[in-house]
Amino acid sequence: MQVEVKGEFIPVALATLGPGEQIFCEGGLMVFSDPTIGFGIRWMTQGGVLGAMKRTLVGGLPFQLHEYTGPGYVAFSRFRPGETRVVTLDAGKGVDVAEHSLLLATNGIGYETFYVAGTGRIGRMIGFWMDRLTGPGTFAFQGHGNILKFTLAEKEAMDIDHGSLLMKDASVTVRAYNQPLGGGLVGHALSFEALRVEGPGEIYLQTVDPTKHAPGTPG
Repeated sequence: MQVEVKGEFIPVALATLGPGEQIFCEGGLMVFSDPTIGFGIRWMTQGGVLGAMKRTLVGGLPFQLHEYTGPGYVAFSRFRPGETRVVTLDAGKGVDVAEHSLLLATNGIGYETFYVAGTGRIGRMIGFWMDRLTGPGTFAFQGHGNILKFTLAEKEAMDIDHGSLLMKDASVTVRAYNQPLGGGLVGHALSFEALRVEGPGEIYLQTVDPTKHAPGTPG
């Protein structure tokens, strides 16, 4: 199987599959395909039916994934300006990808989802989901705006905006916290929600927060 990035402003990940080769992704991402490609559904069984319904109803994650079987070509996009990267994972290597950022993954990659708890305060930081991918295999993901890569040493930390987190090694921890704007009750009341990531491992950030720049929203 071969995966290439085509286009610049709104790129696609173009996968060329041999006979019997499979990839999977969320529904609604396909841009075009060879008529020879086969289509199927992979049901999300992690946590059983109730776990899948919770992820779908509360987290907005899909209840099932789409599978594509070769031979032929098929292209995927998030239909927004940004960058697309292709990554190959060694056996046992794990990475976490922000929800609704994965474009495709080969069928040999292990796929799970997990929840990052929010701070509990009123506002947007009620928590969010990430995809846990485990090798071996190849996957492609899209970042909104530009993609920035950082390597964190053991115990090295970085504070980031919630919407900037795109991908990280499974060894990098992440937690939500409230950052006060000054001291006292006023500073606490005006605090904003952010994320603290801590190494060791690599993290990828995106320069556009997709939740702030969704179609039809100001800003």
